[in-house]
Amino acid sequence: MRDVPLWRRFDYVLLLVMLLLTALGVAMVRSANQGTPDLADLWLRQLRFAAVGLLLFFLIAALPYEWFRHLWWAGYLLAVGLLVLVLFIGESEIGDVRRWFTIGNFRLQPSYPALLFHVIAIAAVLDHRSRKERRLEVEGEETSERPGLGLYLLSGAMTTILAGLVFREPDLSTAVIFVVVWGAIAFASEVRLLYLGITGLVGLAAAIPIWWIMEEYQRERILVFLNPSLDPEKLYNLRQALISIGSGGLWGRGYGIGTQSQLHFLRVRHTDFIFSVVGEELGFIGTTLLLFLFCLLAWRVFRAALLARDRFGRLLAIGAGAVVFFPLIVNVGMNIGLLPVTGLPLPFISYGGSALLTYMAAMGLVEGVAMRRKER
Repeated sequence: MRDVPLWRRFDYVLLLVMLLLTALGVAMVRSANQGTPDLADLWLRQLRFAAVGLLLFFLIAALPYEWFRHLWWAGYLLAVGLLVLVLFIGESEIGDVRRWFTIGNFRLQPSYPALLFHVIAIAAVLDHRSRKERRLEVEGEETSERPGLGLYLLSGAMTTILAGLVFREPDLSTAVIFVVVWGAIAFASEVRLLYLGITGLVGLAAAIPIWWIMEEYQRERILVFLNPSLDPEKLYNLRQALISIGSGGLWGRGYGIGTQSQLHFLRVRHTDFIFSVVGEELGFIGTTLLLFLFCLLAWRVFRAALLARDRFGRLLAIGAGAVVFFPLIVNVGMNIGLLPVTGLPLPFISYGGSALLTYMAAMGLVEGVAMRRKER
């Protein structure tokens, strides 16, 4: 049978949904910063980030994803190097917080590209099998080999190193993404559920020492979330976010004329709480459409994983999806008061060059898997 050209298998729905989300993000960043002269041009910067991210998307999709299997170790070492380096020479804005490199007018947050290298490395390690097994799978033969305990422990140790370095910055919420990505890929790789169960118990036991080495402000966020009466002032941002979403009603107050955002009652409105700006200005209809677009994106990611021609492709798609959808759940939950306040952005919508480039590159990985899927 004649091979189908790659462009015939290109997932245009995935690309279209990603572009719609990114365009909405640029528009909402512009609206959120109206009336703030020093932030008024952030939407133009976000637009430039989107253009670079689109190039990354096509470049990564065009490369055969099998190449990444052979280079995972180089990416992993680069991620470790960047995360170690930022602890020593990274830009510090508040106390000992070091999360960024300043490169000209661009601030690189290395924990985000490290997430992509992490996805590739964990997928490659948990897919480590004989060449014969992989060849049979590509040819359509069913293979039963699953990751053993040794590979599972190795992938866990690799995750602990990266998550620990990010936690040291300190950045607890991003460190958790590394652990979630590992869990999602491990589950998709069909490791024994016993391993995952024991890991969960170990994680619960480790929560006690982790609690005491967390920064004071991190513990306060969790305690105030559990018991708001401890410090009502700490809930200012959350109260304003809920007021913003509630005041939007069904159709919203209108683009660019939200009171909570335009009068600056809502802080960090172009990053952490941009979902509240969407709720106020576009209303229930607007937020529903936004979440519908994310549902479409999730469908295309899972479709790519299900149709992947080998396990490595499936694990790449699942890991890339976790990079996007875990922050989505946390950010929306934070904005509506269901989860503690964290610094995780709303994917494709919140302002941030490092995050946007990472999310678009992650979708490039998914597109690469979808383009090289097996026939069904």
